This record gives sequence, C-alpha cells and structure tokens, in this order.
Amino acid sequence: MNRPARILTLAIVCLAVPAGPARAEFMKGADLSLVQYIQDHGGEYREAGQVKDPLQIFRDHGGNWVRLRLFLSPNGRRGQVNSLPYTLRLAKRVKQAGFRFLLDLHYSDVWADAGHQVMPAAWTGLSHPQLVDRVFTYTRDTVAAFQKAGGAPDMVAVGNEITDGMLWPDGGPLGQPAKGNDNASPATDKATNTAAQWDRLADLLRAGLRGVHAADTSGTVRTMIHLDKGGNAKVCRWFFDPMLSRGVDFDVIGLSYYPFWHGTLADLQNNLAVLSQACKKDIVVVETAYDNDGGPQGKLPCPLTPAGQKAFLDELIRTVAATPDGRGKGVFYWAPEWISGPQWDDPHWTSNWEKRALFDHAGNALPGLRAFEAQP
Repeated sequence: MNRPARILTLAIVCLAVPAGPARAEFMKGADLSLVQYIQDHGGEYREAGQVKDPLQIFRDHGGNWVRLRLFLSPNGRRGQVNSLPYTLRLAKRVKQAGFRFLLDLHYSDVWADAGHQVMPAAWTGLSHPQLVDRVFTYTRDTVAAFQKAGGAPDMVAVGNEITDGMLWPDGGPLGQPAKGNDNASPATDKATNTAAQWDRLADLLRAGLRGVHAADTSGTVRTMIHLDKGGNAKVCRWFFDPMLSRGVDFDVIGLSYYPFWHGTLADLQNNLAVLSQACKKDIVVVETAYDNDGGPQGKLPCPLTPAGQKAFLDELIRTVAATPDGRGKGVFYWAPEWISGPQWDDPHWTSNWEKRALFDHAGNALPGLRAFEAQP
C-alpha cells in the first residue's frame, strides 16, 4: 500500500473508533420559583436596556436547569406562593423554554429548612404508618400531575434542607447544630438522637422515593436528598451514614452553600471530597447566593459588588467541578429573580433578597449571570 493510501486508511479507522462516554453536562441551574408571580404583578427583567423573558436571559447565559419548590397549601404571603396549580403552570413554561427541571418538595404549607419543618395542616394527627402512606401517595400523585401537565420533572428532591429531619415531630428534629457555620459536631441529645427517630425519618424518605419511582413511567427521573451545612463534613456524614445504612436509596446529594452561613470555599471543598468518598454519589450545590451591593465583608472571599458576585460564582463552579471522581455535577443559584415588584398582594412585603439576586432593583441583568457561560 502506498503512503497516501495508508494515511487515508488510518484516518478512516480513527474516525470509526468511539470517543468514549462524554461527560454529562454540568448542571447550571437557578431556583426561579417566584418568577411567574413577580411578572404577574408587574415585575420586569431587562438586559442591555431591553425587557426580556427572564428564562430566556438565563438560557442565553448558559443556564440549563431550573428548580421549583412546591408547598402543599401555601397562604400566598411572603413568597409562599408555590401551590400545585401555580407550579404546574410554571413547570410547563420551564420545560417549553428548553430547561431540565428539578422539583423541590417541601412537604409543608410553609418554608421548610433546617430550622423549620412544619407538618402540613392537613396531615396533622396522622399516625406514623398513616404519614408514611401519605408521603408515598402525595409524592406519586404530585409527580404524575407534573407529567400530565407537560412539566415532567427530571429530578425530584424529597424534602428541602432536611439536615434536622422533616415533618416534625414525626421525622425530627434530630438535634444537629444550630444553623450557622461553626463546623461543630452534631448534638447528642438522647431525647432526639435515637435509633427510633432515625428509623422514622428513614421510613418517610423511603416512602417519598418510592412515590417518585411509582410515578416515573420513563425510568429516568433522578432523586435527591438535600441538606444545608454545605461546608460541614461532620454534620453531613452524621446524617448520611445512618440514612444509607437504613437503605435510603437515592441518586444525588444536594447541598446548600451560602458563604455567609456555611464556611469558606475550602470547607465546601473538603465536604465535597469527604462525601464523594464516603457516599459514592453525585453531588450538586443546589442552593447558593452572594451579595451584590455591599455590607459587612467579614471573611467572605470576594467584594460585595456585582463583579465580586460573579467572581464568587466563577470560583464556586470551579470548586464543585473539581470534586474527586467527577462527582461534582452542578450549581444552582437560589432566587436570582427575586426583585421587588411594583405591586404585591401583600403590601407590607418587598424582596429582602434583592441584594443577592442576579438582577438589580430595577430588573437589570447583572454580571453574575455570565458565570453560567463557563464550561467546567
């Protein structure tokens, strides 16, 4: 075979060899749970002086996932607007805009977080077996409703920041350290840290996970368990070790990491490495934010300016993407859209999150949005 023919043959062979599995797309997400409400009440978002759809703005800057929370029977005040009809409408819009969708189930009528896990009023008084059954049927029927409405979730978080349990008093509190970043070890209050208490929480989580899978006709919906304390490896191990030993089988660890509460980026980096090794699961920082208009600097890593907000996000995305074994899968910004609208149903309330949004008080896009353009 002459030389030109050998080169041509080699080129054909190289083209025919599979390149190997491609790395899954990094999740660049935002919790946009209030965007429909804000727009319905006159709020507008702009880029380069032009009014634009905020979903399109986020998409144009590389966003590929949207997270939406869901309450059972919210009262519509102080941001508690995510009823099932409202969230179904918004989820359909999110999917039509080309995003993948993470559904965040609060299992409460009000905000649920590490310090507040209030039982839904309609579930008060149920026995533990009844509550387990209710979690299963509610989760199954809810996921099915989103699928039917054209807003099928691609991932479902069973609970929101459940470091201290969920559905109190049945599934907690467990006695973990108070909210904040002291990297303290968990409490050892024998009244709450009992095997029976952990068993009850595991029952509830397994019920929720079964509900997701019962409704998932595609077999592709992934599940998440979400804690706060993103910079505290001790607390996260304290929670996940007993859950995994009790057969709570989920796909993704979700962490909240706010640098003004949860420690340094080095603390987060350590926790990501610890959890990757100990749990062998993908990890997503599913809530974060950073101030854009000044305030006490303290030990925060970047200036509290629009440019500093972007610099923080750049570094956070790099930190998560560098998690050992490729297990760091994404970053979600919490409430980047939460600006004050010109009129609210609650006249005494405006956004207390505006200084951490990715839009200024007039709805103009800030540089932080460009952090999602990176390909980590």
